[in-house]
Amino acid sequence: MLIYEGARKGGKNITFTKQSVKELDQKISLIPLSYDIVFKGVFKRNLDLLKKFLNVTLPITIGKEDKVQIIDGELPVLNKNEHGEIVDILVVINKTIFVDIEMNRSKFENVVERNIEYKNRISNLIFEKGENIKQLKEKRLYQINLNANPSEEILEDVIVLYGTKTKKIYSPNDTIVKGLERYRDLYYNGVKDEDVIWLTILTARTFTELYELVSIVLEEDEVKRLMEMVVNMSMDEFTIHSWQKDKMDALVKYNELEEATNKGRAEGIKENQTQIVKNMLNMKMSLEDISKATGLTIQDIQELQKQS
Repeated sequence: MLIYEGARKGGKNITFTKQSVKELDQKISLIPLSYDIVFKGVFKRNLDLLKKFLNVTLPITIGKEDKVQIIDGELPVLNKNEHGEIVDILVVINKTIFVDIEMNRSKFENVVERNIEYKNRISNLIFEKGENIKQLKEKRLYQINLNANPSEEILEDVIVLYGTKTKKIYSPNDTIVKGLERYRDLYYNGVKDEDVIWLTILTARTFTELYELVSIVLEEDEVKRLMEMVVNMSMDEFTIHSWQKDKMDALVKYNELEEATNKGRAEGIKENQTQIVKNMLNMKMSLEDISKATGLTIQDIQELQKQS
């Protein structure tokens, strides 16, 4: 039986090895953990793995005795364009620390306002009726922004609330930004820290790569569990369709942006060339010399001469 057939049928005797994952790569394509459906599918069903992930991405330590829970992340929409939008994962630790994990595939500068708005709305949901000031002060809300955009320039950043008059930071370390592709670059340039490995796992592009990475930071049974889930989701028709559609939408958006950029660049070149010709005409240069210098025809230069 092929390994991926066993995974699809929920087989319990699947063995993942270097050879078997290479064979798997020849059969199906990995949908990466940076895709929100896969990310949510793995971590919402494996709280022990989620705890390990949070331990390397948050500025706090989560012990074995600490209780991690997933709570419903659905929020009221701000406008009709957000209908159906949910936070990726909303976690509560010991009923006092709340963590909103957002997976983004757009450049962070394009989603920062939306994500901060999500965080603000979540903050209004975590306080319970009848709590006193001491109880409120013990609660903390973090937001982790995992950015999977390949052209993202941010490695890591922290957004804080800062008083421009008081010059004080009022909310330190609460919004954390991680540029996943930059962490991937770190890993393949020799940085093998645990947080770098975990964030590179999210960008793994083949089952072979994923298996090699998770084997470094997870126990054998954890590796098997994670790999089985990713295999199943990479074979799920709904997930495949959604992944392919999102890739196509991203490609269309990129092409539209490139077209607009090239158009703007061409218009800028034309405007600059026009100004050069006008300067040459003001210097009383002959049409023939201007044509040789710019590559424009004499007729083109005469048209520009009429406009000046």
